[in-house]
Amino acid sequence: MADVVRLKEWLARTPKRVPLPHAAPAQVLLFTGVRYERLTPAMLAARGKAAKASAPDTARRP
Repeated sequence: MADVVRLKEWLARTPKRVPLPHAAPAQVLLFTGVRYERLTPAMLAARGKAAKASAPDTARRP
């Protein structure tokens, strides 16, 4: 069976929350889990050398 809860009575029994002062504004950090890098000519040359040596380039780094 369901319990009937009268919200006005229930809210009157619960203690009130005291608002906390904010020392600084909030900051939101979004982490996408993806790392972006700018390709340099040296990195592109290293990838070309790895492909010629028949080595798999799994990390895509020089």
